[in-house]
Amino acid sequence: MTHWGPAFYVHTVMGRHDTLETVGLLYDAALGKAEWSDVGKRLIELVDGATLTFTAQHDLRQGGVDFVDLHGMTPKGVELYATEYAADDLWINAAIRRKLLNQGVLSSHLVDDLEWRHSRFYTDFCAPNTDIFHAAIVVGTLPEDGVYALGIHRPRKSRPFKDAAATHLQRLLPHLQAALKVRDRLGLAGMQAQASAAVLDKLSFGVIQLDARGVLVSANTAAQRLLERKDGLALTRLGLRASSSSDDARLQRAIARAGSLTAAKPEPEEAASYLRIVRPSGAQPYTVIVAPLGLDRIFLSPRQVVTMLIITDPDSEASLDVRAMKAHFGFTSAEARVVAQLANGRSLPEAARTLGIGFETARTHVARARAKAEATSQVDLVRIVLLALSPIRTTKP
Repeated sequence: MTHWGPAFYVHTVMGRHDTLETVGLLYDAALGKAEWSDVGKRLIELVDGATLTFTAQHDLRQGGVDFVDLHGMTPKGVELYATEYAADDLWINAAIRRKLLNQGVLSSHLVDDLEWRHSRFYTDFCAPNTDIFHAAIVVGTLPEDGVYALGIHRPRKSRPFKDAAATHLQRLLPHLQAALKVRDRLGLAGMQAQASAAVLDKLSFGVIQLDARGVLVSANTAAQRLLERKDGLALTRLGLRASSSSDDARLQRAIARAGSLTAAKPEPEEAASYLRIVRPSGAQPYTVIVAPLGLDRIFLSPRQVVTMLIITDPDSEASLDVRAMKAHFGFTSAEARVVAQLANGRSLPEAARTLGIGFETARTHVARARAKAEATSQVDLVRIVLLALSPIRTTKP
């Protein structure tokens, strides 16, 4: 009769438990319920590694590297790998060449240690940027001639991995592939987020996005400049704070309220909070709109955006986009420039002087713009343009 001792229990039963937890974390990350960095940390712990790279190349012919997760690489190293060294990755190339795909292997089975140590990839990239020498690796296939590579590493002076590390990765292989497929299918949201960020950076007013804990997720260029001035609003170790204690109390209540409304479905006009934030410099107070986002989400990952703040500075000009006015109303460039001056609070004579044109010319531009916008007056023209190009439209006065 065979007697199974404590060592068998620890390595087999506990090993399966760790693997199951890792599998669950993989799918949580793919669905946005956990961070991929948490997956990376778990994988490193699973095989007692030191660093990790998890990358995908969706089309080897076109190049381009998708960094799923990284641990132990500097930003400079990441940039160098993506721009200069990805095509020369010895381990990935050896796995493809030797058809050792979709299986857990040790780096020494792909490339001899001596060859690795004297390779350009190691001497020019790895040695100066990250101490990667021993590795347990999976190079797997993706649709459309793509591959992904998961490598868990130890430094040169450390002991090499044993076959058990490759076996651990082999057990995870079906789940790695499935999680990446889910991630890719949901990847359009990430692309849309990047496009949205580019649009936000073109706005003249500040836009700040916070997660469910009130922690900053992103701030557009205008918001970053505003926060750097620390005149009424600043980003501290406690989060976004107002200089005035009374203003800060209202701000924190508004942020907390917006976060609590994330899973609800309030009427739009009831959801947002409108605040006036005093500035120590004596400049006109900021106007801050705190609005909840993601009202229809079922679950939230820690870094998902749930609250947006829109901050306007009355002392800075609105800087309406001339191209947007031309596209939306059919204004000419000259008409749009005059309307932009009016929207910034200038009278028509002031607008004409600022633009270096005659008063009658400016008046003609306004008349034509009024006709195109179907405005009844100059004031109505400004109102229509501002409402059309405003980030938030109100439904009640």
